[in-house]
Amino acid sequence: DKQLKIANDNLEYHMNHFGFNKQNVQFIKGNIEFMEELNLEENFDIVVSNCVINLCKNKENVLKNIYKVLNSGGEFYFSDVYSSQRIPSDLLEDPVLWGECLSGALYWNDFLNIAKKCGFTDPRLVKSNLITIKNKDLEDKLGNIKFYSATYRLFKIPDKLENDCEDYG
Repeated sequence: DKQLKIANDNLEYHMNHFGFNKQNVQFIKGNIEFMEELNLEENFDIVVSNCVINLCKNKENVLKNIYKVLNSGGEFYFSDVYSSQRIPSDLLEDPVLWGECLSGALYWNDFLNIAKKCGFTDPRLVKSNLITIKNKDLEDKLGNIKFYSATYRLFKIPDKLENDCEDYG
C-alpha cells in the first residue's frame, strides 16, 4: 500500500515532466502469480516487473497471464534471476536461499522454453550480469550453480517469428 501511494502521489509530476496531458499509467495492487483474480482485460501496452517472478511457484502461469493482458504489440519488460542449471529439489525450499532470491531462479533454458510456450516467441535479452555469492556457506550449498541477473523484453506479436531473434529494427 505504501509503494502504491508513493507511485500514485507522483503521477502528476511525471505527467508534467514527460509532457503528457492525461494519465497513461496505472498502478494495480495484486499478486502477479494470481493475476486472473484481478479480472483484467487485454488492455496493457506494457507490463513491468523487477525480480518478482523468481519468487513465484508457477512461473508459467505468470507468463500466460501477462501475455493475456497485453495488447497486440505489447511488451513485458522485466528483470529477474536465472540459474545456469536447474535447482536441485532439496535447495528449492531452503528458506535462506529463497530469501536471497536464488532457489526460485529459473534455469535459463527452461525460462526461454516457457516464454515461447506462453506466446512470447522471440525473447530479447537486454542485459545480464553474473551474481557473485560472497558467502562461503551459500557457495558450499550451491556448488557449481551460477546465478545471473537479467533483463528481458518479451513481446506479444501476432505473427510467429523465428526462434533466433529475427531483426525487425
